Order: sequence, then C-alpha cells, then structure tokens
Amino acid sequence: MVHGTADPLFPFPHGQALAEAIPGAALLPLEGAGHGLVRADRPALVRAILAHTAA
Repeated sequence: MVHGTADPLFPFPHGQALAEAIPGAALLPLEGAGHGLVRADRPALVRAILAHTAA
C-alpha cells in the first residue's frame, strides 16, 4: 500500500497500522507526500508496482 508521510487526513501511523493488519502487505511510504499523488511520486510508484508484479 502507498501512504504519504505528511497525509493530513489519515496520519502516517494509520497507514503503518493498516499495512501491518493486512497479511502480505508492503508499505511504500512517500516521504513528505500528503493525501494525494503528484507527478513526482510516479517513479517510486512504478518501481514498486514492477517489483510487486515481477515474479
């Protein structure tokens, strides 16, 4: 799952707890990101998706 470390709606500890509660989940923290995604986040997202789907 993806979660911004500066999310004002759902603080980062909520994302950490959710990732821990979902078996097999991996957390991709986006440093300094808020509640939405911006173009600058795309490279990290693409890398995470490719790493997750390449088996």
